[in-house]
Amino acid sequence: MNLNAAIIGAILSGAIIGAIPAVCGAVKQKIGLAIGGFFACLFASILLGMILSVPTCALFLFLIFRKPKSVPQDLTHTVEPPHDDSQS
Repeated sequence: MNLNAAIIGAILSGAIIGAIPAVCGAVKQKIGLAIGGFFACLFASILLGMILSVPTCALFLFLIFRKPKSVPQDLTHTVEPPHDDSQS
């Protein structure tokens, strides 16, 4: 097997697997995780092939689809500035 063919195959498989978190992240409007997931899968595929790129894809999908922690109710209310009624 030619080394160039193996590298090109790893790049192609990494790009295909990396497209999964890229598309999901773009749909969920988490662009940073989408781009990071794509390049992480690409790099992982070059290093160890599918053995590392598939778990990397799963990790980024978990990060994209996890629900954010809920904010306590007392922190969601904003404080209005005091009103000065003497100027009216």
